[in-house]
Parts: sequence; structure tokens; C-alpha cells
Amino acid sequence: MKILIPVDASIPALAPIPHLTTLARQRSLEVIVLNVQPRFHRHAAQFTSRAARASLRAERSGAAMARAMEALADAGVRHRALAEVGSIAERIAAVAEREGADEIVMGVGRHPAWLRWLNPSIAQGVMERTDIPLTVFARGRAGVMERYALPAGVAGIAALLLAAD
Repeated sequence: MKILIPVDASIPALAPIPHLTTLARQRSLEVIVLNVQPRFHRHAAQFTSRAARASLRAERSGAAMARAMEALADAGVRHRALAEVGSIAERIAAVAEREGADEIVMGVGRHPAWLRWLNPSIAQGVMERTDIPLTVFARGRAGVMERYALPAGVAGIAALLLAAD
């Protein structure tokens, strides 16, 4: 069985690792660890060389995948790493198709419901682009700032806008 696990440098991205180590004890498993680096904005890219951008992306990808690779190696799970550049959801779906993955497992952080519109779900974007089964492991809680301070600030701005009319 071939499983794709997209990771970034966050702790929630590692949430599927215990599941994969348990699954690897029950059946033959090959894990593909994937990190997708976004493209640089053209205004920033014009001041750097292609080699410098590639080097920075390789460094960031290696750092993002290091903990996942170490955890899988410690558990004796057969794995390999891939790094891609582009739109995150698009590249995850494309790599899963290209590599013939049987499943995609993702770890994601939790956000308060009111904040979800700010950052469209990568998992949702992957589901829209592929028919490969996707399992999402949610970890983490919204912090005090996210739960109270930001909503109060947004409400304050809304009140000011309404008062200005």
C-alpha cells in the first residue's frame, strides 16, 4: 500500500505519523513524504537568481520534512521524500496521482470557525482535485488570541464602519 503524507514545518502536520507506524506493522507500506513550496511572487523573484530560489526551497523542504522522516525511520517505516513547487493543493493531488498513491493522509491544525474563511482548506482543495481517498487528522486548539482578541478586534472594526455610515 502506498500512502502520501504532505507535511509542512508545523506540529499538526505530524499527526498521521502514529497512525502510519501502526498501519506499517499490519501490512506492507510505502510512505511518500511530500513538501510543497509555493512559488515566489514575481516582484520578489526578479531580484534573485533561479539557483538561489531553488536552494532556499530545498532548504525549507528539507527542514519541513525532517521530523516526519526521522519519526518514520525510527519506527522502521519504509519511506521516501519528494519536494514540489507550486499551488499546494494542486501539487498534492498531482503527486498522489503520478505516484499511484492508494491514500493521502494529512495532519492539519484547528482554527476557529470564524477564521476559516481567511485560509481556504488545503484538504478541501485536494479533495476537489482527486478521487484518491483522503484522511485528515486534526490537531491543536485555537489560542486565546484567536478565540477572543481577534474576534473582538473584528467586531470593533465592524462597529466603527457601521458608525461611520
